[in-house]
This record gives sequence, C-alpha cells and structure tokens, in this order.
Amino acid sequence: MTMNKKSLLTIIFVFSLAYPLVNVYSSALEDPAGKWNFTASSAPYGYNKGVIEINKDQDGYKTSISFDGLDYSFDLDKVMFRENKLTCSLYLEGEDISIVLTYDAQEDILSGKAIYSMGEVPLSANRKKE
Repeated sequence: MTMNKKSLLTIIFVFSLAYPLVNVYSSALEDPAGKWNFTASSAPYGYNKGVIEINKDQDGYKTSISFDGLDYSFDLDKVMFRENKLTCSLYLEGEDISIVLTYDAQEDILSGKAIYSMGEVPLSANRKKE
C-alpha cells in the first residue's frame, strides 16, 4: 500500500468513529423535552398563559399543560414528535383542541397553534430557565 492509500484509510476510519457521536449530539439538540412558558394572546382569559411540560421516556413523549392561576395540569393525548413537529390534543370545557407546534432547535422555541371549533389560536413558547 502506498502512503496515500494508508492516509485515506486512516481518515475514513477516524470519520467512521466520529459519525455516531455527531448523530447522538445532534439528536440531543433536537429534543423538545423540558418545561416551556407559553403564551396564546388571543385565547380566552385564563387560558392565554401557562406552562407546557414535555417529558420523554422509552415509549415516546408525555406532555401536560397548566394555565397560570390554576393549581393543576392537564395531560395531553395523542402526543407525537416527528420531524421537529409536536402534535397533541386536549379535551377542555367540552372542546376538542388540537395543538401543533414546530420546534426550532437553533432558537430553542416552540411556535404553532391550537385548533378548536371556533378557529385557531397562535401559540408560542420559550424554554423555561431553571
């Protein structure tokens, strides 16, 4: 083997070792798990601010929402996170509400909307600093 072939094989070997580490690091950055302060300025009073908590376990994501001024939270159903989109649903005061949020890993924000029988409500969230 010539020196160039040895060098090329060494470079390929080093990159093949580093690739899994890059993949693990990038997937950690794209994980929305955590607590998020949200605002939905056009939502009815009492439902326009609060906290969305996103937890990840071996089965996927579990999510809950609490509203400012209330002492309890609501578990969200049909939670799915795929291709930086978090979708979930909530049944609240006789309404089926679908929530669709896009996670921007660079800015570390969630933005999207809550959809219910009367229309759509824009929603945005910032990761809570703890």
